[in-house]
Amino acid sequence: MKRLLTCLALCGLALSPAVARADKIDLKLNDETPKVVKYLKDKGYKNVGVLHFRSQTASEKHPRFDSGTINANMADRLENLLVMHGSQAKNPEQPAFGVIHDASGAALKQRVGAWFTRPEERKKLFKSDYPLAWGKESVKADAFLTGKVTLSEDLKKTRVVIECFDAKASEKIVKVAELSCDTDRNVIRDFNLPYTLTKAQHQALARGFKTARSRDQAQQADQKVDDVVLQQAKQQQQLGNKPQNKPGTQDGPATTQTIGGIALKITASGKEFTPAANSSQQGFYQMECPPRDTEIVMSLTNTTEKELGVVLKVAGFSTVGEQKEAPEQCRKWLVPPGKTYNIKGFYTGEKFDSLKKFVVKSRDEAKQAFQNGQQLENLDLIEIYVFESVDGGKPEGPMTISRGVNARGLRGDVAKKARSSYRSLKSSLVKEGRFKKARGRDGAEVIVPDTEGMNVPAPEEKDFPNPVEIKNMKIRLRPADAGVQTEQPKPEPQDYKN
Repeated sequence: MKRLLTCLALCGLALSPAVARADKIDLKLNDETPKVVKYLKDKGYKNVGVLHFRSQTASEKHPRFDSGTINANMADRLENLLVMHGSQAKNPEQPAFGVIHDASGAALKQRVGAWFTRPEERKKLFKSDYPLAWGKESVKADAFLTGKVTLSEDLKKTRVVIECFDAKASEKIVKVAELSCDTDRNVIRDFNLPYTLTKAQHQALARGFKTARSRDQAQQADQKVDDVVLQQAKQQQQLGNKPQNKPGTQDGPATTQTIGGIALKITASGKEFTPAANSSQQGFYQMECPPRDTEIVMSLTNTTEKELGVVLKVAGFSTVGEQKEAPEQCRKWLVPPGKTYNIKGFYTGEKFDSLKKFVVKSRDEAKQAFQNGQQLENLDLIEIYVFESVDGGKPEGPMTISRGVNARGLRGDVAKKARSSYRSLKSSLVKEGRFKKARGRDGAEVIVPDTEGMNVPAPEEKDFPNPVEIKNMKIRLRPADAGVQTEQPKPEPQDYKN
C-alpha cells in the first residue's frame, strides 16, 4: 500500500512573524476575476468548479499538468477569488452562483481520468457530485474553469489564459480572460525550476536591503531578488540537470548536510531516512516513505554562527500554522546558531502551542485528512526554505510597506471554521488575503488590494526583517500516483486555440 507522510498536534521554539509581499499573479488575477464572474453570470451557470491549470515553459513542446505546485495553486487562487468577487449585485453577502471546492480532488476521488485530452472523460466531470466551498451541500457542476500558464523564453514574463467549458458543449473550451505579468520568484518556485544563489549574489542582495532608506529603495531591493532568481533559473535550464557548482558548497545546490547552513535529519521511531537526488525530476530529492505507525521527527540544525529562518512545509502546508502562502509570507522557525529544533508536526492555534503530529497514512486516508483545502498532488512533498535576516537601513522618515495580497487561501487550522457559510468564507478570504471591499463607479461592491500599508516598527528581538533566501530543497516521498492527472505532454486539442 502506498504511504504518505501527513500530519493530523508543544514546544517553546522561536518564530518570526510573516512577511507581506504580493504575488504579481495574484494582483493581476484579482483584476481579471470580475470579467470571469460576469461571463459566468451571463451564461446563467448555477455551480462552477475550477480544475487544475496546464503549464508550459518555452523549452517544452507541449503543456503539462505536473510542472509543480503552479498547476494546482492557480486553480486554488481562482476558486478563492470567485468566492470573493462572485456575490449578488444587490446583496453582497449572498453568492451569485455556487463555487465548487477542490474540483480536481473531487474528480480524482470519483475516478475521472485525463479530462483535458479525452472528451469522454470530460463528460464524466458533469456526472459527479462536488462539495461547495462553503457549507455541507454537494452539487453537480454546470461549468468548469481551467487555464494555462506559460513562461517566456527568458522567463521574464508570465502569461495566464483562463478558459471555460460547460455541460452543454463539453468538447468546446472557450477563452474567457487573459493576463500577463512580470515573473517573480514565486512563479519560478511554483514551476519547480531549480535555482541556486551564489555567496556573492546573496551578499549583494543583502547589501541592497541594508542600504534601503525608503519604500522605493526597499521595493527595488526586493525586485533585485526576483531578477537574480530568474537569471539563475535560466542558467540552470540551459545546463539541464547538471548543477553549476558542486552540491553542498556555498555556491552549489543544497544537500541534507547543508541547506544554506541548516542540516536536515528525518527520523522515524529513531531510524534515519536520507533523501537522495532524483535523477528523473530536476531540482528534487526523493526519499522512501517511512512505515506506518512510526513517530516522525524532522530535525533542523543551524551549523552557522548566525540565526537563520526556516520555512518547513509538508504536503503543501507550513509546519507553523498550516500556512499555504509563498515562503517569504510564512512564519519561520528561527533557529539560533548551533541549536537544533526537532519538528514533530504542525504547530497550530493562536499561540502555535497545539501540535498535530506527523503520521504516515495511505493515500486514501490522506485525502480524507486534507479536506480543508489541500491539493492532492502535494501530499508527498516536503519543502525546506532557509532565510537570512538583513537589517534595513535607517529610514529617512516614517517607513511604510505594502501589505501584499495573497489569493492562495486560508491557513489550514482556520479554514474549516471559515467554510461554515458563504459570508464567513468570503470575509475570511478578504481579510486573510489582505484585500478590502470598496465601491465601483456604479456603486456595486468590488474587491481590491488593501493599499493602505502599515508602518514598520523598530524590530523587536524576534523580528526577522527582510528575509533573503539562501537555499531551498524539495523532497518527494514517492512517484506520483497514477490516478493524479500527470499525463505525458501532448499537443493541444485541434478544436481549441488560445
